[in-house]
Amino acid sequence: MDGVSFVCTVYNKAGYLPGVIDALARQVPDRPRQFIFIDDGSSDASAAVVEQATASWPDTVLVRQPNGGPTVATNAGIARARHRYLKLLGSDDVLAPFATRVLIETLERTGADAVFSQQDYYRDLRGVAFIEKPVEPRVPDDPLADVIARTVSGTRQTLYRLDAIHRVGGCDPGVFAEDFSLALRVANHGRIALLNLVTAVGPAGDGERLMVGRKHQTFHDYNLALARFIEQNPGISARLRRLALRRAAGRAAKWARREGGHRLPLRYLLLDVAARIGLPIDHARAIRATLSAFALGPAASARPLILPAVSLG
Repeated sequence: MDGVSFVCTVYNKAGYLPGVIDALARQVPDRPRQFIFIDDGSSDASAAVVEQATASWPDTVLVRQPNGGPTVATNAGIARARHRYLKLLGSDDVLAPFATRVLIETLERTGADAVFSQQDYYRDLRGVAFIEKPVEPRVPDDPLADVIARTVSGTRQTLYRLDAIHRVGGCDPGVFAEDFSLALRVANHGRIALLNLVTAVGPAGDGERLMVGRKHQTFHDYNLALARFIEQNPGISARLRRLALRRAAGRAAKWARREGGHRLPLRYLLLDVAARIGLPIDHARAIRATLSAFALGPAASARPLILPAVSLG
């Protein structure tokens, strides 16, 4: 029976880790399992919590490294994975007891390289009740278009085939957040399955979560990932380049209105129009022009955008 490598990136989540590890211990106990924890320079007791909670676990490794961000930590874990399936998660992600089993069954049934299910948030973990139900997966005919149009991303509700990850070289090191660049890369070379079933939850009130207290970073990284993806894949069709620019410009315009106080964010609206009418422009450069929107507003002032050195080139 094929095994699973679990890669959990850890950064200052000592209070959440007991629940995360308890749920992780329940995943596919009948399969070979490898547990990889990458402590990305935590300043709290996170590493000690992992070490103590997993002391009796076989095939488990805790790697301590200087803080480099989610992409650096995820790629470090991927480099150590060796089983057929790769399950990524963060150090505040609680998996449903059936999560990995259902995701593997979906991959085996569809032949896809990755499956993306649904995630949810909780205020009190004691009130979380996962419900397993039969759901028919959807396998898009054009996986890359689906990933771009829907911004398919996330790690806690996702499962990959490890060989697919190796083929694409892991996450783009030029983007701080790891998940969207990885989805783009895999969808460009293989098939994906989409499953309308909640398989994981995260805390709703944690201001350090990218999609809770750092949305400007998340949306910035979505757009940066698109720009870099187009730059790295010049053969991408004009249709998909236009779609990417439309999504990026729309995100930037919405952020500029809501957070930057721009009633008419003309710069980003014009980029959207240029994409819609098919003007012959440099789409990657135009997407990069949207990144300035996410430096606007109180959230960005309080927590400036993090730009990996390679992304500045």
